[in-house]
Amino acid sequence: MVVEQLDPRVRACIKKRGFTRLSPAQEQAIPIVLAKKNLVLIAPTGTGKTESAMFPVFDALLKMPAGGGFRAIYITPLRSLNRDILSRMEWWCRELGLTVGVRHGDTPMAERRKQALSPPDLLITTPETLQALFMGKRLRKHLEHVQFVIVDEIHELAASKRGAQLAVALERLAEYAGDFQRIGLSATVGNPETIATFLCGTRPCEIVQVPVAKQLEITVSFVGDVFKHQVQALERLLKNEGSTLVFVNTRVTAEALGHALYSRGDVEVHHGSLSKEIRIDAEERFKKGEIKTLICTSSMELGIDIGRVDHVIQFGSPREVARLVQRVGRAGHQLNTISRGTILATGFDDLLESLVIARRAKANEIEPVVPDTNAADVLANQVAAIAVEYGEIDRSRIRSIVERSSLFAGCGKLLDDVCTQLEEHRVIRIDGTRIITTARARRYLSGNLSMIHDERKIPIFDMVSRRTVGTLDESFVVGWVHTGAVFITKGQLWRVLDIDDGRLTVEPAKKAIGELPSWEGEQIPVPFAVAREVGAIRRERTTNKYTSEKESIAFAAHVLSEMEKNRCKIPTDRLITFENIDDGVVCNVCAGHKANEALGRVLSILISARFGTTVGIELDAYRILLRLPSAIRAADVRDFLLSLEPAHMPGILKLALKRTALFKWKLVQIAKKFGAIDPDADYEKISIQRLLDYFDNTVVQQEAYRELLSGYMDIDAAAQIVGLVKANEIDVAIGPHSIIGADGILSSRDQIPPPTADQAVIATLKRRLEQDEVVLACMNCRDWKSKTVVSRVPDQPQCPKCGARLIAALKPYEADAYDTVIRKTKKNEEERALEQRLMRNANIVLSSGKKAVIALSARGVGPENASRILATLSDGDAFYREILKAERTFIQTHRYWA
Repeated sequence: MVVEQLDPRVRACIKKRGFTRLSPAQEQAIPIVLAKKNLVLIAPTGTGKTESAMFPVFDALLKMPAGGGFRAIYITPLRSLNRDILSRMEWWCRELGLTVGVRHGDTPMAERRKQALSPPDLLITTPETLQALFMGKRLRKHLEHVQFVIVDEIHELAASKRGAQLAVALERLAEYAGDFQRIGLSATVGNPETIATFLCGTRPCEIVQVPVAKQLEITVSFVGDVFKHQVQALERLLKNEGSTLVFVNTRVTAEALGHALYSRGDVEVHHGSLSKEIRIDAEERFKKGEIKTLICTSSMELGIDIGRVDHVIQFGSPREVARLVQRVGRAGHQLNTISRGTILATGFDDLLESLVIARRAKANEIEPVVPDTNAADVLANQVAAIAVEYGEIDRSRIRSIVERSSLFAGCGKLLDDVCTQLEEHRVIRIDGTRIITTARARRYLSGNLSMIHDERKIPIFDMVSRRTVGTLDESFVVGWVHTGAVFITKGQLWRVLDIDDGRLTVEPAKKAIGELPSWEGEQIPVPFAVAREVGAIRRERTTNKYTSEKESIAFAAHVLSEMEKNRCKIPTDRLITFENIDDGVVCNVCAGHKANEALGRVLSILISARFGTTVGIELDAYRILLRLPSAIRAADVRDFLLSLEPAHMPGILKLALKRTALFKWKLVQIAKKFGAIDPDADYEKISIQRLLDYFDNTVVQQEAYRELLSGYMDIDAAAQIVGLVKANEIDVAIGPHSIIGADGILSSRDQIPPPTADQAVIATLKRRLEQDEVVLACMNCRDWKSKTVVSRVPDQPQCPKCGARLIAALKPYEADAYDTVIRKTKKNEEERALEQRLMRNANIVLSSGKKAVIALSARGVGPENASRILATLSDGDAFYREILKAERTFIQTHRYWA
């Protein structure tokens, strides 16, 4: 038996903890770790992956002499996971007489000092804090004793620059500790061999894979595209016994559902924008059973222990197979239980996509993880870090350290370019073959320990609702946004009215011409393979092979028959269609977000160059909307597609990208990681054009291109589509505007759709004005003043003391001025003017009643503006439009007032 191979003290603890037997993952993994081999373990959530690694590690730690430094380092991608692992490991270490500590950005100074003087046997940390350990002389000494490094949720790190940084850090660690044992843990990976190479470089590594698919039970249910009906369907599912996690794709949806279900009293929302305290409180209450439902984003995907989960609901398509498997795996989070999940599909694309992803999950067809190879900004960061660590070091030694990691194999030329660039920004000094640290390098590192772009978020303040509706990354604002600019976020158009005091004041925009920068901070891209299979279902009409649910089959059939009824061609995996619409052309291409991003941008630059016009572009996984002048039609766009050569596309894209907001945003981010821009630089003073010129043809520019072409878009998949068109394996056709073409245009599926843009704006303004506070004050007896909200004001306000209707409607901050004026018998010129203004205000209320009170409560609307608004004799929505106009004028001009 495997358990017999462990130290008797570990066996006794296993028994004491209530383990009756080991899981299949533990049975297979423990002998490999005991045999001192590197290991990647892939097994479903709840099968005891942490224990699979830690039982044999405890066994080894007990055999080592006490004290001397860190013996094992356990790395997780999140601080919340660190917290979770610590609470689990404390019991084991206490029972076994071992020491354990956690170290991350929030660790108190006293605890850090204690760890430096007396290091724990097991250190739980994040990739960023591992970087910090190399900076301290005493801490570096403690790293010499490391025998094990365990990387949890390794798939989460491997596909990002954080992972590339970690891969180099492990090689830097090997300089002190020699060849330590490496263990990677994950619930979902489609390409385990790549992950093994990422973790171990060229060293041998064993792989243990416990298939997750046979423990999944996934149903897809169509709930319609009306938000109210979607909420009702969700509520029906929440009536079932037990606890439920409801996963959504964006914070906006999480908040909307949380608001809709608030009255139940047993629902909480959990996402990354909420404070740590609120998140921990929600986790604890769910664990204790005080609440039954947690609505969450990817914040709960990873293995944070929140107790028993009976059911997982995915609201809308999960977009990726790995994401679905990870999320549904949270249900039945224990051995031999089936994980049950339900996807609530909310539209045609959403339904077919959900069916494809559910099929792929059950067949264990998980997307491959693609590590970031030769990321120049990561290399720059690590060269600076190694220079600080050693003071001075030979370039050949740096090269041998970084090249041991699989992600920088053969990086000689890149390393030379990076060093040249770093010297230009005084982050290092080059003396022959020696790389020497500088005073600026340590300062640079303290602001750049992480490869996560740590940017200030600029709040977007909607003047209509007077609420913050989202945030933009600072680099995005620098690269594109200016007063009057229109941009898209969360599927909605906004026009910038003002940029002041670190926030954008905006109003909803109706229409815009030209390229619109789109900020989808949380957008989860649909993979190429999923979108192609969705196209195949449309072509073959095979919904019934994917589901037996009558509503789903009937809805899909209805959409496709409506297309035929309207004589519209159905876009599929073998047919691309072009449709003319009022403000451009819709290209229906089933290729996924990243391929469509690449294809759309290539088409837009060709059209732009030929016709000398700017081209707006919006897209999703199944369509590209090109906003064009009326002279350019679908036939023109089709001809551009047919004229494309796959080999020329990367070159065209680089030209296209250089002028975009996206490229400028990425360039600023990467320049920061090269130390060219200080983390706290004042963006108002940065000339984006000078930056573009300065970094032209440098390694910084090349990295911006590399990241955009490989990470943000998929140029290879786009070229594949064009190749298939050239080979006549995909047909192209022009057709009338269709329901499939219209689906998703400017209504991001993750956005709760407003009734119509205009009505929604007016409704929001009405609601806000009704809730605004107003102070009513009698200008007749001057002895009565009352604070209330606009909705409670009667149609004809009257003073309860003297019965007069000469009532001024004041904003709360104007009430003090009223008190000053009525108390004084002798008034100066300014006070007399103020009194006249108050009388004018009261006269307007006398003649127009509550309508005047509503107008006067608006921002920047005084008696003069209120008179003008009321003089238009507008009623209903038109009246509120006049108020909106006045508020907009105020926001745009108030800064110029004396």
